[in-house]
Amino acid sequence: MAHFVDSPRQNFFSYVPCVTFASKQHGVKEPRIGPLIEGRQLQQRLYYGIEVMPHTDGIPVCLNLNRLLPFMPLFVSIAWLAKSSWDVEPLGRVDSLQLAKHLASKIPVMPHLTLYRLNDERLDQFLDLNFSNVLALRGSTIYENQTYAYSKTIVERAKEKFKDKATVCVAGFPEGYNIAEGEPPDLKIHLHYLKEKVDAGADCIITQACYRPEIIIDYVKKVRAAGITVPIMVGIAAHESFKKYKTIEKEQGARLPPRLHEKLAKMGNKFEKDVRTDPHLIRNLFVRINVNIICQILKADIQVYGFQIFTLNNFGATAGLLRELRQQKLFGEGSNRNNKIEALRKL
Repeated sequence: MAHFVDSPRQNFFSYVPCVTFASKQHGVKEPRIGPLIEGRQLQQRLYYGIEVMPHTDGIPVCLNLNRLLPFMPLFVSIAWLAKSSWDVEPLGRVDSLQLAKHLASKIPVMPHLTLYRLNDERLDQFLDLNFSNVLALRGSTIYENQTYAYSKTIVERAKEKFKDKATVCVAGFPEGYNIAEGEPPDLKIHLHYLKEKVDAGADCIITQACYRPEIIIDYVKKVRAAGITVPIMVGIAAHESFKKYKTIEKEQGARLPPRLHEKLAKMGNKFEKDVRTDPHLIRNLFVRINVNIICQILKADIQVYGFQIFTLNNFGATAGLLRELRQQKLFGEGSNRNNKIEALRKL
């Protein structure tokens, strides 16, 4: 069977980032998220990052960082839209990378890069953009003849070029990598590959979303038992609709426990039947779910203090989660936060 190679696509359309910075964001002293994470871990302080997508329904995302005050994210990571990005020339014109450049002057930024149709030339082009951070991913979209099969290649090449001058993060999968592909997850194999990536220089792990705190806690313990010591941030999904939840469930395999899934489905059906239904019902449900996950992880005392909020560009849901965490007195410094965490551990 013949295979045809698509020609590079010129990006003639101007992507104009829509970002409102907070008034106190005057610059970045340390652009690498690795040292920032290490500092928060040593202080045992709750911290978070946010993941955004460059578009919302085909329109450039509008990110107003004032909505996240008073406790700002440690960094912003930006999703790589593989099928619309792999052939854009020059590479720096990829929308997610333009957004990353715009943000980088005021807040640490971590663009993603996946293996979809990536080759040596494109990887070199990406590295030549000199970002201080990268999230190296295989990605859920696979091309039959793509050059690379494992994200360890990105880790190795990035570390070879930058040494410790850049932070490289990789993904962790509490429910197993194969879950979205319909295969039985093999955590042992996943941990083997994860350790290979860390041994190659990966500085931190960000887990895929999982709605069962007991599974996340068990996963972290198994990662540590495998001899992996780098910081782990737990992925949290900020959903606002049943439709978006189902999209992530299909793509990643992360599924709510049966009781919560049934409750969410009823909310989704209720909203479809009556538009007068409170539009924030689902948002508030996930705020409660995510606060419980965070509290259970802090209670478990597994040295995980960082959470990566997959916003899905649902910034109302993200702000709602942060507001609830503040009300729970889990953010900030001082005795109130420490007392809260100690109280959770004693429950």
